[in-house]
Amino acid sequence: MTIHSVTLDDPDYPSLLINDHQAPAKLYYRGSLTALEGPRVAIIGTRRCTHYGRQVATQLGLELAEAGVAVVSGLALGIDGAAHTGALSVGGAPVIGVVGSGLDVVYPLRHRGLWHDVATQGLLVSEAPLGAAPEPWRFPARNRIIAALADAVVVVESHMAGGSNHTVAAAIDRSVPVLAVPGPITSSASAGSNRLLVEGCAPVTEVDDVLMAIGLEARGPRRRRDRRPPPGPAESAVLAAIGWSPSSLESISLRTGTPPAAVAVALTRLEADGWARAVDGWWERRAPPP
Repeated sequence: MTIHSVTLDDPDYPSLLINDHQAPAKLYYRGSLTALEGPRVAIIGTRRCTHYGRQVATQLGLELAEAGVAVVSGLALGIDGAAHTGALSVGGAPVIGVVGSGLDVVYPLRHRGLWHDVATQGLLVSEAPLGAAPEPWRFPARNRIIAALADAVVVVESHMAGGSNHTVAAAIDRSVPVLAVPGPITSSASAGSNRLLVEGCAPVTEVDDVLMAIGLEARGPRRRRDRRPPPGPAESAVLAAIGWSPSSLESISLRTGTPPAAVAVALTRLEADGWARAVDGWWERRAPPP
């Protein structure tokens, strides 16, 4: 796909950026600049996300795209990639990716296909010249563009000192609303996003919270049929003990007062039916499929 470029004095330069006090002098892009014409929400977060964070980001991306809202993100591993994957899955609003390298230097490499899909179904943009490597200093600079293009910024998961802080600061500097997804108080991946809630950012518990934040009508409750077999009494107790943060078999046994062998049997059934999964020796609860 052809790579185009625009400068500040070009009539096609995005109007969203032209009056920004840190407007890039030149932008490179693949795809269509018309992707910027509708409502836009940035979904950001840590690369080292949990299964919970990945599911939330995917679901928010999907439902925002269905509602006609373009999802803006940085195409990084973790939350960024999950949000774009969700948005692309429904063929709704266009997607917008802002990257920290030249558009001919895919980073991370495992997102090569995602880069292509974003450019094909929306807009891929960078201020880095062609051939520019993904040097660390480029990402904080990239994040100001994400904030400037967004009507609101949603932080799904962020460690206390995560890179999302750069985007949040850039959004606040531009009076762009910042929202955050609540996470387990025991999860370091949610420490930064939970802190934002304490500091007064609006919480996101469903897509309607985001839609109302940007002045769109809420969609109302959406009831999807959960096709998973309902867990039995023993499995339900184990599922409740897992909660929404990774748990070991031993901790589940202590919380339920059930012998480890019986817990292992229940976990095997829950995993087979799609209610839980094992990750690196820990057990995580699975949200309903979209």
